[in-house]
Amino acid sequence: MALRIKIVKGKKYYYLDLSYFIAKKSKTFSKYIGLEKPSKTQLSKIEHDFKLEIILKLAGKNYATKFISKDNFIKALLFRDAFNKKFASLSTIQRRQYEIDSTLIFTLTTLITEDIDVNLNDVRHALEKTDKLNMQEQISKNMLYAIESIKHTYTLDKKYILGLHKTIMAGFEEKTPGNIRYKQVYLHIRDSKNPSGREISYRPPDFSKVNNLLDSFVKWYNSTNLNPIEKSAEVHYRIYKIHPFLDGNKRVCRLLLNKTLIDEGFSLLNISVKKDAYFKALVESAERNDIKILIDFTLKEFLRQVREFLNDVK
Repeated sequence: MALRIKIVKGKKYYYLDLSYFIAKKSKTFSKYIGLEKPSKTQLSKIEHDFKLEIILKLAGKNYATKFISKDNFIKALLFRDAFNKKFASLSTIQRRQYEIDSTLIFTLTTLITEDIDVNLNDVRHALEKTDKLNMQEQISKNMLYAIESIKHTYTLDKKYILGLHKTIMAGFEEKTPGNIRYKQVYLHIRDSKNPSGREISYRPPDFSKVNNLLDSFVKWYNSTNLNPIEKSAEVHYRIYKIHPFLDGNKRVCRLLLNKTLIDEGFSLLNISVKKDAYFKALVESAERNDIKILIDFTLKEFLRQVREFLNDVK
């Protein structure tokens, strides 16, 4: 923030400048304040209101910010717009290739994050083939279908969530596709001393509560005014803690996180590409009952991945 003075014919005119860096460029917003220098209290109020104006201008509505600053949300919106502008400048062939590549890598990443034995060739074959798929290709094909689903503006309700799970588990009836779990589940992380892993200190609710918890989640989702960065992370956090399915919960979490972002004009976020850091943020958020950990990680990854895109794509 900078208080700038412009002198015209001997008169002082005061302006407030707010600057944000996007990759290697700077974006400055300026607001005329008046002829008198504001007090610190007045300037703080002017700055607060100006940031709300900027958010309204960039996002089309005044989203709430809870755990990230208005500055960081403005920065995220500017990164979103920079990505979309750069993407739109690409040729039709380049845009299509980027969409294919990002979808393939997201599919691969989100599956190997769960230690599913697939490779990039499996995912490519799944994209190209329509029948006679092996197990690895079928799992990949299911995820590709799910990614296409979140790119459409379907209403997010319980039916959609169950349908998403049914899509990613299609063909694997033992995973009860599209059905809420019927027993208690336990969450584990890798432990070098225990081959089956260590149970984390957070335990999901009893299966009898899942149905009502999903109803409450949907009600919150469709009523909150939380900004897309925080909302997407909270979506992941809430569904992970409910753990509504026997298997595939984190895959559903990452898909719903991205649906939340995509519905607001953001690009696909490969949230688990840094696997260890992702799990650390997710587990610590659940164990400490501190959503801010996952929100901060989500914001950091979004900015990093867009910055990488802006620097790499010519």
